Amino acid sequence: MEHFKSVGRLRFRLFLFVTWVYSVVGVSLGGLLNTIWHTHYFAWFPAIPIYYYVLCLVLLAFLEKANRKHPDSIINNYMITRVVKLILSIVFIWLYMFFVRHQIRMFAITLMIFYFISMFIDTYIFYLYEKRRMKKR
Repeated sequence: MEHFKSVGRLRFRLFLFVTWVYSVVGVSLGGLLNTIWHTHYFAWFPAIPIYYYVLCLVLLAFLEKANRKHPDSIINNYMITRVVKLILSIVFIWLYMFFVRHQIRMFAITLMIFYFISMFIDTYIFYLYEKRRMKKR
């Protein structure tokens, strides 16, 4: 029973952490772009933090499910999620370039900033899952 409580606490803490990071960074960067660098602000800016927030929540759910079924393969699953996130980000930039075509350079730079932030968050999530897995042994 204690194991399920710790899993729930970790999942809840990670959910709060991810929500906090994307909210703070999204609002801060959006505010800076909208006020100080208003010539660089683009209408699709809110889509980027929302996109990475959803991807991060999917990663959390995927890692949780994979950790329950095959705890020893979490490294492989983590690397797969990183590759998928990179491919989806490239597709997201391509779709923006193809359909919207407005301030493509600023969109790509902003998307890459959020990509690196998401890589940091993913690494932290993986670290916590590995720490929990090693504690069980």
